[in-house]
Amino acid sequence: MTERAMKVLHLPINIASQVGITVRALRERGVDARGIVFNNHSYQDGEGLETYPLDSLTRSPFRGRMQRVALWRAVLKGIAWADLVHWHFRNSAIPGDFDMRYAARLKKPRIVEFWGSDIRVPKIASADNPYIEEMYALDPKAAEKEALKSRRTQERFAKYGFECLIPSPEMVPFVFTDLFPKIYKSVARLVVSELDPIFPDPKRVRPIVVHHPSNKLNKGTQAVMNAVEALKGEVDFDFQLLHGMARDEALEAVRNADVSLGEFVSGDYGLSVLEAMALGKPTVCYIKPAVVSQLPDELPVVNATQDNLTEVLRGLLTDGEKRHAVGRASRDYVLNYHDAAKSAESLVGIYEELLQKESTHA
Repeated sequence: MTERAMKVLHLPINIASQVGITVRALRERGVDARGIVFNNHSYQDGEGLETYPLDSLTRSPFRGRMQRVALWRAVLKGIAWADLVHWHFRNSAIPGDFDMRYAARLKKPRIVEFWGSDIRVPKIASADNPYIEEMYALDPKAAEKEALKSRRTQERFAKYGFECLIPSPEMVPFVFTDLFPKIYKSVARLVVSELDPIFPDPKRVRPIVVHHPSNKLNKGTQAVMNAVEALKGEVDFDFQLLHGMARDEALEAVRNADVSLGEFVSGDYGLSVLEAMALGKPTVCYIKPAVVSQLPDELPVVNATQDNLTEVLRGLLTDGEKRHAVGRASRDYVLNYHDAAKSAESLVGIYEELLQKESTHA
């Protein structure tokens, strides 16, 4: 008799396209994976997901309510179907955390993957990151609210028996170990095979620079614009700000570029940086020392702070051979460390451990 495939349900936010990417990678691995998400945006990869748009209850009260009922029904049926529930981000899909309580009541093995802003504690993040400190110095009350929100978010998931999964070493200090004594670890995932690279032409005399922020404030876009303005008239290059674009359109623009400018606030790198690297682009990003020390030595990201970004960018714009070499190394790095196919194997190992743990408690 053929062994039945493991059934895994991913809910409810397709944060940084990670639900869509992970579900497809798990299916390739033989897992019966589903993803049910609401309000998927055009800049997110939603292929293979069950998506539910939620109209405003103010503008469309009847339609909005019907949409919510359809979502709630699908989520509850999905939880009942699944062998294991993999949650993403802090939101619940049903008011009162009914979906989370339902998963606990059915004793489904369950794990929550936090992604950054859902549990980041500003005071901790500011200790070794001047840009986070500067951002919250303008509004200390916001920092206090974020810290309280982090604690309450983690308390909710711990209360309902979720295990904790994080995709980056940057996030380890934000996890409350009294709530989650064990922290499972993964990485941000990318289907690298779907991104065909174009490595920078070392002989191009007018390179193209792109910056693709999902949120201008959180990605340090002002520092990017300052560096671009400072280099105008000194170096010959074109610049494109890819904000608010559909995902496919933005990826095509990055694919045809020579340099990608990532994010310059959090001190870590996210999906847009990985996508640019997979497309063979030398990518500039701010990664704080505490995170760099925990990443592989061959990390090819061109590290720059907001303060020295102009100088670092000048070096890339004037050295075509370096652009080409770093672009090739970037593609190799993502293949080795962030390919969803490899990450899926690691996730399956975590799932099997949780299923075994639940079976011993049954």
